[in-house]
Amino acid sequence: MKNINEILLNPVRMRIIQEMATQQTMTTNELCERISDVPRTTMYRHVNILIDNNILSVMSEKKIRGSLERTLALNISEISKHNTIENATQNAFGFLMSQYAKFHKYFNDQNPNPAKDKIFLNNTVLMMSDGEFDQFTEELRQLISKYYNYESTEGRKARDISIISAPVEKD
Repeated sequence: MKNINEILLNPVRMRIIQEMATQQTMTTNELCERISDVPRTTMYRHVNILIDNNILSVMSEKKIRGSLERTLALNISEISKHNTIENATQNAFGFLMSQYAKFHKYFNDQNPNPAKDKIFLNNTVLMMSDGEFDQFTEELRQLISKYYNYESTEGRKARDISIISAPVEKD
């Protein structure tokens, strides 16, 4: 098995996992339709990596016109095994390095244009009670759900938005 961060933090595999988290089961074909901006062969390769590393489980297989259609489900217990306090630092580091790599690649490409591409970084410290923070995160979840859609249509493009609730340094 590869390093779990290498598996889970790949942008395409993250999208597959996010999409699978919205459904109990889904066929690979349905995944391809939902994440239509990723070429089918690329999608199948990433699905196979997730299956090989026990992140996705094959619930059933059905022959359709000479090919095998698999119905998939997230293996929550496998994902949960790696989401522990002992792995928290490594998971955070892997996540942050994955984001850094995207920025590094973007700014080293020819003619990066952050204003045109709407690329930005922001950090805000908010003073909130636990109840206010819970309400804030619920409203944020609802807002993200409202725009959560991988259909690739005219004028739409993938936007990678990361939100981190980080510890604040104490004086």
